[in-house]
Amino acid sequence: MSIFDVFKKKKTIDSSNEFNIFSANLNYMMSNSKRIEDSDIAEICIDRIASHISKLKPKHIKHGKEGSVEVIEDEINFRLSHYPNELMTTSEFIYKVVSLLLTNNNCFIYLSFNQKNQLTGLYPLNPVKVEIKQDLGETLFLDMDFGDGKTYTLPYESLIHLKRLYKNHELFGGDGAISNHKQLLKSINMNENLLTGLENALRSSFQVKGLLKMNAMLSEKDKQKQKDIFDEALKTNRDKNGSSIIPVDMKADYIPLSIDPKIIDKETLTFVQNKILNYFGVSESILNSKYDENEYNAFYENTLEPISIFLSNAFSKALLTDKSLTEGEQVMFYGERLNYASWSSKITAIEKLMGLGIFSINESRGVLGYPPIEEGNKRIQSLNFVNAKYADQYQVGKDDKDDK
Repeated sequence: MSIFDVFKKKKTIDSSNEFNIFSANLNYMMSNSKRIEDSDIAEICIDRIASHISKLKPKHIKHGKEGSVEVIEDEINFRLSHYPNELMTTSEFIYKVVSLLLTNNNCFIYLSFNQKNQLTGLYPLNPVKVEIKQDLGETLFLDMDFGDGKTYTLPYESLIHLKRLYKNHELFGGDGAISNHKQLLKSINMNENLLTGLENALRSSFQVKGLLKMNAMLSEKDKQKQKDIFDEALKTNRDKNGSSIIPVDMKADYIPLSIDPKIIDKETLTFVQNKILNYFGVSESILNSKYDENEYNAFYENTLEPISIFLSNAFSKALLTDKSLTEGEQVMFYGERLNYASWSSKITAIEKLMGLGIFSINESRGVLGYPPIEEGNKRIQSLNFVNAKYADQYQVGKDDKDDK
């Protein structure tokens, strides 16, 4: 089944009533410049972020009175928790969504509903061109070109639209004209020029090392013959004696050529590559997967957490009604940061959180990488904590009324 089969029965609009409301279209095709996927560093950065975000667990929840939170077991929660569509698991879905967002500064997710208005699928779209339309009823539509020669017109309200670098355009991320990464592309081109220079320097070190000057007037045939003799002597001496030194007589002089290729220093190469890393908010330790607890926490707070908030807000807005939002419903993308903590930090957190009744036994075992046990969902709490409402009674056996 193709994604195009999902919205074949799309909402259409009368061409006589449609008109552009913005001057710029969103065009992902950049024929005159490189795309960021051509850079291995940029591609690894996108993979690192998308891989970590794909570990988040989306849930449809409701905030109740006195701070209680419950998971709503409906079609929305089922799709988000198991498989958003028939082609992808939840982690694959989130990975693709985040990858498209980082690559294009925009990501469109098509929402499919059945006749009972129940959610049946969420499909990440990857068009090559998007154009905004509006009918006389002021309803927004997007004309999407997927490079198949057809244009699909979709109501904007049927999409989840994620945006990055959202500042220059009313609707699109980036500059609203193309998938804009001008500053990043400068750093990528500079990095590739440095690597090309390094490659050329290495090649030059294997080129001509010297001249064999013949002290006589020789024909071209005799010159080639003397060269072949010289090459054979060099090869024989190197293979048998492991030496590149050979004797020559008065008929010829060997004149060495001084080749001094300039190698790019490590500091310059690191500086340029760090500009690419900083663009995505990825440190060198995260790039190389050699991070500690503090480095991961910085990566989470600076890069991962903002994206998880974007996802929660966008999915809540698109999937829930205003009434549901008012009543405390929300789509949340939860992360398990303790999985990246040190063993001592995990033990400390468990001691504190179990004592407060926040962690169950199985949740604590999960943090340590142990499987759940029977009757492990119960929560235990230290008697050292008491409801503040009854603190006086707990401490002295009476409340304020007894003092009067």
